[in-house]
Amino acid sequence: PPETLKPETQTLKMFKTEIKLNQFLISGLNHVVADLPSDRIFERAPGNGHPPVWVLGHLAICGELGQSFLDGSVTHPNWLATFGPGSSDDIAPTDQFSKDEFLASIHSGYQSLQEMARSADERAMQRPHGVALLDGTKVETAGDLVSHLLTSHFAFHLAQLSAWRRAAGHGPLFERRPPNRQAQSESKTLLEGQALR
Repeated sequence: PPETLKPETQTLKMFKTEIKLNQFLISGLNHVVADLPSDRIFERAPGNGHPPVWVLGHLAICGELGQSFLDGSVTHPNWLATFGPGSSDDIAPTDQFSKDEFLASIHSGYQSLQEMARSADERAMQRPHGVALLDGTKVETAGDLVSHLLTSHFAFHLAQLSAWRRAAGHGPLFERRPPNRQAQSESKTLLEGQALR
């Protein structure tokens, strides 16, 4: 007979992979922003890309918005107009925002989001999210939205920061390894064997 899971076990499985991926993405963020000078966060990337200040602020407020779908609340409501979904990225340089504050908010915000996702109510996650910006997309339920915020949304904006970093002259984060000749030879032999079948 199929295994019967307790409701809390089903919920844990629902976001288990998303939480692991979010932890991986935050680790990547730490590497990327290490090469981002605090005094350059208002500079746009080449090609009119988002400035880092907007990307960091947007990730921070979206982590808090995600909590609001899990019975949490937004810690920085004053950031919504400037960094929330649909906001303009045209932000004048000011001492009001800092890289360190946004990073601290991202770390604490997504840790809280992960913890809330672990104990999410499965029925609540099946309800429509009500975010007009995502109407007509495959992100349909609150659970879909939480998954998106933990993974694809975070990765999309992390890639923007990574592009800014590379445009500033930094090398790749992951060095290429020398080719593994034995593995290449084994793959070639395997492919040739399959072609003969």
